[in-house]
Amino acid sequence: MAWWDSVASLTPVAAWDALHFSNGQLQDQVGSNAITVQGGVATPFPLYGLYGQDKPWPLATPMSLSGDFVLAGFVMHVSRGLVFYKTLGDSNSYFLDQESNGAIYQYANGSGGQVGSGPAWGAPKFMALVVSPASARVYINDDWAGAAFARSWVADSVGGIGYYADGNEYNIGGSERFFAAGLWSGVASLADVRALESACRAALAGPPVGVHSAALARWHSPNTELWSQPGSYPPRVRAVASARRDIYFGGNGQITGTVKEKGQPDQPLVRQVLLYSENTHVLVASTWSQADGTYRFERIDPQQRYTVICTDYRQMYRAVIADNLRPLIPEDLMP
Repeated sequence: MAWWDSVASLTPVAAWDALHFSNGQLQDQVGSNAITVQGGVATPFPLYGLYGQDKPWPLATPMSLSGDFVLAGFVMHVSRGLVFYKTLGDSNSYFLDQESNGAIYQYANGSGGQVGSGPAWGAPKFMALVVSPASARVYINDDWAGAAFARSWVADSVGGIGYYADGNEYNIGGSERFFAAGLWSGVASLADVRALESACRAALAGPPVGVHSAALARWHSPNTELWSQPGSYPPRVRAVASARRDIYFGGNGQITGTVKEKGQPDQPLVRQVLLYSENTHVLVASTWSQADGTYRFERIDPQQRYTVICTDYRQMYRAVIADNLRPLIPEDLMP
């Protein structure tokens, strides 16, 4: 079951998440109301998310808001951020505006004010506006953020994500993240919104990071002359940073590189990188490149040759392969 379908009392009207981003758009998983993303780049840590270039992200078609509904956004801001806007240039109507002190504001047609407060900037937050014909209430990270307030403080339509008016912009920037958003019709309890948040966070959880290896007692591979050296480790090698070593491919070498998307300039990518032995065609290790595109395989046998394969989990590009690689030995690990 998809996260947007996880609450029986709520009927999804539209849903977007970073897992369904392609061709510069967040694809609507319920209908066809795509969001145009300006500058969005996907990253999987700590959650699958997009960062932007401080520009608003408009809906293909503004959505009307009426009756009982839930409008939610799963984001991370590092400065003032408005989750949704009604119309670009309209400074009198916006949704879920959080200030530096944690205060949350809501306005429609110039009417509104503070409606709650929440955790400080810099951490993922699931914010929801739960609305009935008579009142509304704000939810953030597992609980209500404040008391109910007048329905007249909620605009009758939503046009996109972010905000731009009066020369001010409060949008998703390079250090911020968009994870997911959606609109549902129906009456929602606190338990319902909690269930929706839980399903959303689980769906957007980033991939596990690790190296395929076994716990070992030796540093070197059995095909090197140092394998038979007395003791667990060569005497001139520093203390082992981790007890996990591969019995056939372990050593003091390393392979490093960078994953980038060609452009003007090139853009770093966070992608999975696989290390294979060219002798045995065995998968030796896997990792993910960092936010700056760099990756590193450490503590591998420098006497062997390896192939590195970078895959694109977004399925926008074919795999990139570099073969016939020999690890380099850092100076502090040289015998």
